[in-house]
Amino acid sequence: MFSSSVTPTLRGLLFLLCAALTGSKLSVAAISARDNQQFPGLIREPLMLQITLPDGQPALLDAFVTRPDGPERWPVALITNGTTGNAAFDRWELNPNRMSGTALAFARHGYAAVVVLREGYGYSSGGAEYTGGTCTHPQHSLARQKDTADLLGALNAIRQQPWASPHTTVLAGMSAGGFGVLAAAAGHPAGVQAIINFDGGRGAAGGGALCDETGLLAAFSAMGRATRIPSLWLYSQNDKLFSPQTGQAFVKAYTSAGGLARFIVMPPYGDNGHVFMDSAPEAFWWPQVADFLRKQGLPVEAKVAVSMKPMPLPHTINNAAGAAAFREYASAQRDEKAFATDDHGDWGIAYWARTTGEAAALAQQHCLKHQQDARQPCAVYAINNNVVAR
Repeated sequence: MFSSSVTPTLRGLLFLLCAALTGSKLSVAAISARDNQQFPGLIREPLMLQITLPDGQPALLDAFVTRPDGPERWPVALITNGTTGNAAFDRWELNPNRMSGTALAFARHGYAAVVVLREGYGYSSGGAEYTGGTCTHPQHSLARQKDTADLLGALNAIRQQPWASPHTTVLAGMSAGGFGVLAAAAGHPAGVQAIINFDGGRGAAGGGALCDETGLLAAFSAMGRATRIPSLWLYSQNDKLFSPQTGQAFVKAYTSAGGLARFIVMPPYGDNGHVFMDSAPEAFWWPQVADFLRKQGLPVEAKVAVSMKPMPLPHTINNAAGAAAFREYASAQRDEKAFATDDHGDWGIAYWARTTGEAAALAQQHCLKHQQDARQPCAVYAINNNVVAR
């Protein structure tokens, strides 16, 4: 149907467009032959969720599930994305595997963890919640409505799956996704027991400023007024978009209106703690989340142990920076991932690709881009947690 010169992302979008125009039923397998890392005791697979919006229009949401293997109907952890505010990146580069580590943590503790990209992101149809907005008029109220429609529609579709509990759900979101899950919870969904807001907010204007701060605080207040579902708010000390002080202003507006929230300041992470949910290892944030979930009577005990295979350092790596990069790669839970190197110690890494094949190609591209001697070929050394070099 599509020529080999079409990229996987474009191929998926073209397939969705054709499906929408013809009314055909979507099959994820027909979008592309995806190849994803698997772990003993877990199943990881892409989904395309078909939902109906409040105005009766259909929408398609790009998703990925990580769940325990077995016949049970598992509690659902619906996880949703943040945004760069760059429509091209959000549409062409973002995919659900960006939160693969978060999903893995929930799944191995007994959840069907479904990462859902809202409208306008990845393969999802429609426009993002910030489409048409400006910093003067960031449309916080419209974003609440769109996020609620997308996420509650997604939750309804997920609950139709044979592996999903219809009665037990945790909503979790990062950045604009944190704002999104708070909005969705205010839509009075049945069977949602907990909300987890990782560095949530929207309208960051740089330097700690917020676009329409008054309107944003009013949105948090309205969401707090509308729900009594317990929530956990986690903000890193070195978050460059929403500092703990900013987060405390958000949570004050939320709880003053009646919302239930526990606020925790997390340690610094890397150069910017705003990304700790999708980048930090499970041990960085799971203990705080587990304590919160336990208090809501939700599962927290590990059901599946995920071990990382030790991988030897490529013999071609002859510099400290490359060695450090490989050690990080070997321990990172950021599938799909790949590491490439050449005979002179140049190297390249790819994280969060849709497939192992895409990860391998991207790692080679990154290696070639930084080569000192362009005459040397870059070869893939590892894909996910397996050495593939011959």
